Amino acid sequence: MVHAIFFGPAGIKQENIEQLRQSGFDDGEILEINQVVAYFCYANRTVLGLGVSTHGDIIGLSPNDSNNPDDWAHS
Repeated sequence: MVHAIFFGPAGIKQENIEQLRQSGFDDGEILEINQVVAYFCYANRTVLGLGVSTHGDIIGLSPNDSNNPDDWAHS
């Protein structure tokens, strides 16, 4: 099992990559993990830099029936 620990971009070591491999991830999957994490870091910095706020928004799952915003059944 791989444990999620925050290292920061410069804190990743070869041992961390080896742990991912030993947990069953191949190099392509490790690359994909890296790309997803990098994208979310970029997206978060972008919205923070623009001053975007969720104040007043309803955060969570989207309605099952987009024509009925009160239908949150997710069936």
